[in-house]
Amino acid sequence: MKTPTSRTYGARALRLVGIAPRCHLCPDEDQVLADPTLTVILRPASGIPRQVALCESCHFGRPSRGRAQLGPADLAWRVVESYATTLLAAYEERRWIPYRGELEFAAGLARMAWTEESVRAAVRDADDTVYAGKLVHALEGGSAYLLLHHVAPNDPALHSLRRLVDVLATAAERPLGGEPGDAA
Repeated sequence: MKTPTSRTYGARALRLVGIAPRCHLCPDEDQVLADPTLTVILRPASGIPRQVALCESCHFGRPSRGRAQLGPADLAWRVVESYATTLLAAYEERRWIPYRGELEFAAGLARMAWTEESVRAAVRDADDTVYAGKLVHALEGGSAYLLLHHVAPNDPALHSLRRLVDVLATAAERPLGGEPGDAA
């Protein structure tokens, strides 16, 4: 017999299980677990500020690593970091073969002092071959400019982008085999 005070009516009660938090800055496909001790405040443009957790890599690699809140440079950093590492991996695995103009563009970037204005000028003055390739998209999307606006040119937050440029600049010094453009 069912009693009016029993709301489960013979069904087992559900037990709430804690879900391990994911890093707020890492892409969803990476599924990186966050360290619960590394929390920061996210102040969205609209909505309620909330506390989010980060993985160790994001917490110590982000541009505003000394502050207790996420800023626009942190989100821009994650975009630039993801694109640069993906592009570098594709280059190293020969899934992407840059145009000769892209390699020369990278060599020019490697030689110049990086500021928001200098990188904007380099992208603006690039030729059509550079725009046809993929390297310029790592810079042109606006995230690299925003990142350079908030950090020093030698900041560790720029490491992945600088490594991509340096690898391509080194490749500009030696001849490449194969056709330019995408290998796949």
